Amino acid sequence: MLRRCAKFLVAETDAAPLRMFEILFTLSFLAWMGNNFLTGREWLTEEGFHLTKGELLALGYPAPWPLLPVWGVPLLALAIAGFSGCVLGNCWRRIGLIGCFACALYVQRADFMGAFTLNKLFVAVYCLLALAPGIHRGKSGGRLMVSAAPIRVLQATLILQYLAAGWSKLYPGNWDDYSDILWADAQGVYRTEIAAWMLRNFPKWVWAVMQYTSLGFELGAPLLFTVRRLRPVAFVVGIGFHLMIALLMKDLIFFSFQMWAFYALFVSAEQWRAVGRWGAGRLGRMAAKLG
Repeated sequence: MLRRCAKFLVAETDAAPLRMFEILFTLSFLAWMGNNFLTGREWLTEEGFHLTKGELLALGYPAPWPLLPVWGVPLLALAIAGFSGCVLGNCWRRIGLIGCFACALYVQRADFMGAFTLNKLFVAVYCLLALAPGIHRGKSGGRLMVSAAPIRVLQATLILQYLAAGWSKLYPGNWDDYSDILWADAQGVYRTEIAAWMLRNFPKWVWAVMQYTSLGFELGAPLLFTVRRLRPVAFVVGIGFHLMIALLMKDLIFFSFQMWAFYALFVSAEQWRAVGRWGAGRLGRMAAKLG
């Protein structure tokens, strides 16, 4: 049993799920950073509003790192694009991971008020991947292989994040006491036009169903994601769960993209290759028709 446990946790395994996660996670990183760079001067230079060192310390945050000069904003954007390209192309991968970590960390420390949870996840995950054992070719130049350790840690990260979110909704939260909490939360400052339309047209019992479905999904994540036969249910409910978050709350589409990337780790290498063969076949037939 100990040998099986050790093999599950650290033995070499096919790197396809980890590579797919890195690709999707980095695409979500580019989407988040790209959206912020639309207002880059206000975000990372003195032209925008930023709390002072004293104000941040009073709120319990560390002292901020220096902001960029105006000409430094496009340089940071180019650095993020370059490092992300290394990760996406699996070329100088570790340098790309270290660079993405450094860029995410700078953004976190320069502007704590605008970083949010998803940026903290970018910092933590890129740090983990940069320190983890590297990806290498198997015997005789075969498939890409990697230690299972980073995959297991990242899988646990998703499960524990869901479980902690669900638990906090019960203690100290009170989602089990009232059925209109999601209905009330949807009216807050993050409300989108779709949320406003749903608030006007959907009866409260629909919001109650969504509330308890979300709570059940988060609390049941350890079972849904660890039992192979239940993973299709976890994927369907989880994708719908984050889709509703993206539709109801402004700019949280980037958080949904980030969370969906973790799902790639629960798809086997064989399944990913089947998807690749299906996609290649579809592209081939489209090319033949165009030709």
